[in-house]
Amino acid sequence: MPDGKLQEKENHFSWWMPTYVTLFVMGISILVMFNIDELTARSMMNDDGLVQILTALTLIAGWIFCLQRALRKIPPAFKWAQLSYLLLIYAMREMDFHRLFTEEHVGKWKLFTGPFPLQDKIIGAIVLLLTAVVMIHFIGSNFRHFWKALKAMKSWAVHVIIWTVLVFSSQMLDKSRWHGDFAEVALEENLEFGAAIMIFMVLLKYPLNLPDRPAESQ
Repeated sequence: MPDGKLQEKENHFSWWMPTYVTLFVMGISILVMFNIDELTARSMMNDDGLVQILTALTLIAGWIFCLQRALRKIPPAFKWAQLSYLLLIYAMREMDFHRLFTEEHVGKWKLFTGPFPLQDKIIGAIVLLLTAVVMIHFIGSNFRHFWKALKAMKSWAVHVIIWTVLVFSSQMLDKSRWHGDFAEVALEENLEFGAAIMIFMVLLKYPLNLPDRPAESQ
């Protein structure tokens, strides 16, 4: 095979690497779920089950990746710090970590209108406000860069969209009329797992204006 064609093939594989890795891991996980007894499979998908643990660990790995870059002041350190905070919130949500501090989900209006302790409402308000401010600033300051990358079909930008689709799909399944059915639970949990893998892979390609990141050209 000529060198040019080999290089083109390698670039294609690298471009789609987040999708390939995500689909491969999700496929193996789903295959296992449907080839073992349902009781064992459901236990693996519980809040303290293997799939949830792997999802949380993947998000924590992404958080650590961003945090260490922020602490080492690798430019742009502030953006890495913002990403580390957002990933921490993402991981805490997947682990239902809020239940350690509040009786109701901090993202639900019921927490603020229901008969819950004032301290729960204060904690919920602080978390929501801080998260909203960080998210709005991060998206606002990066949107033009993201949009240009998306129009240019950069790998990382396209995969951010794919990650969004995975997250949205898992949320729609969670609210579907089939909620609780084995097939629905298996697909929902593995979509969440896949979304965690995808965002970690995107982080490895995310060109936050870093001159030493070759992924900028992908």
